[in-house]
Amino acid sequence: MRPAPQQRILLAVLCLVALVDRAAAQEAAAAPAEAATPGTSLSRGYSLQDADDVALPLNPVKPRSAATEQRMDALGWFMTGRMFDNRFPREASEAGAAPDGRVKQERQKALKAFRKAVKLEPDTIDLYRYLIPLEIEFKNLEAAVRYGEKVAQLDPDDWKIQQLLASNAAESGQLPDAIKHLEQAVNSPRMDKHSPQYVLLQKSLGVLYARTGQTEQAADAYEILFDVVKNPDKYGLDQRAQKVLLSDPLTGYEQIGQVLLEAKRLESALDAFERAAKASPRLGVGNLSYNRARVLFLSEKYDEALVELDKYFDAQKRSKGRLPYQLLAEILAKQNRSDELIRRLEAIAENDAQNVDLQYFLADRLTDVNELERARNLYDSMLRKGGDASGYAGLARVLRKMQKSDELLDALGRGFARGEDAIAMLEPEVKAISQDKALMEALVESGRKRAKSDELKFEEALLLAKFAAVMKEAESSGEFYRMAIALNREGRPTVLIQLEMAEMFLKLRKYPQAVEAFGEILNSGQLNDRGQAMTYSSMAQALAYDNRTDEALAAISKAIKLDDDEAQYRFYEAWIYGHAKRWDDAIQKFEQLIRDFPDEKRMILVTQFSLSNVYVQKGDVKTGEEILEKVLEDNPDNSQVNNDLGYLWADQGKNLDRAESMIRKALAVEPDNGAYLDSLGWVLFKLNRVEEAIPPLEQATQKSMGGDGTIWDHLGDVKLKAMHVDEAISAWTTALKHLEEEGTSDVQLIDKIKDKLKQHGGIQPKPADKDAP
Repeated sequence: MRPAPQQRILLAVLCLVALVDRAAAQEAAAAPAEAATPGTSLSRGYSLQDADDVALPLNPVKPRSAATEQRMDALGWFMTGRMFDNRFPREASEAGAAPDGRVKQERQKALKAFRKAVKLEPDTIDLYRYLIPLEIEFKNLEAAVRYGEKVAQLDPDDWKIQQLLASNAAESGQLPDAIKHLEQAVNSPRMDKHSPQYVLLQKSLGVLYARTGQTEQAADAYEILFDVVKNPDKYGLDQRAQKVLLSDPLTGYEQIGQVLLEAKRLESALDAFERAAKASPRLGVGNLSYNRARVLFLSEKYDEALVELDKYFDAQKRSKGRLPYQLLAEILAKQNRSDELIRRLEAIAENDAQNVDLQYFLADRLTDVNELERARNLYDSMLRKGGDASGYAGLARVLRKMQKSDELLDALGRGFARGEDAIAMLEPEVKAISQDKALMEALVESGRKRAKSDELKFEEALLLAKFAAVMKEAESSGEFYRMAIALNREGRPTVLIQLEMAEMFLKLRKYPQAVEAFGEILNSGQLNDRGQAMTYSSMAQALAYDNRTDEALAAISKAIKLDDDEAQYRFYEAWIYGHAKRWDDAIQKFEQLIRDFPDEKRMILVTQFSLSNVYVQKGDVKTGEEILEKVLEDNPDNSQVNNDLGYLWADQGKNLDRAESMIRKALAVEPDNGAYLDSLGWVLFKLNRVEEAIPPLEQATQKSMGGDGTIWDHLGDVKLKAMHVDEAISAWTTALKHLEEEGTSDVQLIDKIKDKLKQHGGIQPKPADKDAP
């Protein structure tokens, strides 16, 4: 008969004690015992019923150490977790043995018990094997990954854990980390290299290698997959599993051939393409001709490649989109016959007039050689027949070159109305237009005319709002955003447009307008609690920048109350105090944040940087330096701490050689980071290597990242030391302009720059007022 729950608990505890201290248990068991009755002290033993043997407490001869006591506690929690975990197994609940709610409660108790066991014994790997599945079951993925990372440290050869970490990293977009974990999984000595699990891991690796441009590594993985689909029995795959692999676009013969071709493994690639043709006879003939042409092209057999490509064209195949015509252009270029391309395309088009990809490719080439009217007519013709999103991108390119603003606005608006795919295709054109201020101004003027005659469309208004923002015309941008909101019928949610407008005002430092726009969003009633919290947070930033500190603190306080995940909003609260130069309040809030959220590692790191900066701004450079030194000790490869501490040392003129080394280490990770380039220039200047300091500082001025005034000030100092006085004056003048635009409250820096300009003739004294006494 199965023991009752109370008996099982008692027996579990007694067994644990016996395992830890068996000798003492035997000695105690040999002593005479008295039967216990209810109410009797447990020191005299205990029995559930009168006829039961008395269970005596086991008093060890030698007192246990603290470590042993902790291990005992961990074992107790582990056994408790196992009991709750096994009471209603998942398969039993599925069979209807217990109500779902009861099962969930039991398993939650198991989860809590295992967590306590792991906390007491963090280096006992078996505990995690019970905890992690429960964390995943209750969708606590962040915790599961954190525990998985611990297991990976304790046992790098656990391929299942590596697979879990890889999956999480890939879903988070951290592809290098995902690849690292997958590599450890496939190389684990416990991994059977001829198992379905190995095949799955190689598939994941191959796909990630291909996505990250690691051509050779991707080809290595796909060589294995090629062997798998040719010899499934060798890897324990049945016929169904083989079909699944071959029907997957990521692992079919065609994709295998594509990956191998990119790595120039031509023989294997051709083999894969030929198998693809046999597997799909309907598409096979034309596709095989195209793929053979690619192989021949890479083999530098250009005439033979053209022959195979012509077979594809003669069959009037369209499965490869524009790629065959691009290949034709590349072959002719290799033969110095590019002048034949348009003629050849026109001849193919005569026999395949309904081929949209061909017509668009021809129109693109006509645009390249500035035959703009012919290209425009071709685009218009295809778009009247329906066309696709790429037609609007091509037409926009032609009209941009022709500087036809009114027609360009119409083409862009129609393209944007086609949805996300069209918007993505139009992006390069929008970027090109954004670099042509005269054309943007003409587009805005066209938009205003349309608005007056009620002809402006929603997509056009939204696009013009973005162009006006690029031109830093906040008022015009806001005007068109409001038009878009009024015209919005079945488009995107209005709140998203309002949010774009508010963020535009914030970015362009129009803080009162930003506050008003965020207020409109909050009053719209379209946001859930989390959305309201995020909006209050953004409003708080705008208020802080507008030097309305008390209102900013009130706004961030509302964000904190609305969202349970308080850490980021508590950070902004501390930042607001710092921005207002209320240093002691900022320090108290940052330090409290670190204490309250010990598990938020990334937030703590950011907070430490901010806390250090507050101490430095307050004048306590020593404490600010000590914080960064501790961060460096814990995170020696972190680029920001290497830069920030290096810059702090450079600014004080100390530890200059090490500071240079640390800043260069940061730049190796982020070579285009403007702040890091500024730091390098500044430390080289302090090392009296003036000519070396100029290039990184000049590069830093080209990176728009905030703090531009300080960078230009540094450049001015270096130029002066290099005896380029006029260039120094120009740099300081630019620094002053940036500081005024930024609305900085750093009065000391502004006064220093003005003094430098006066000293070197950059600022002329104002003439005296003739009416002054």
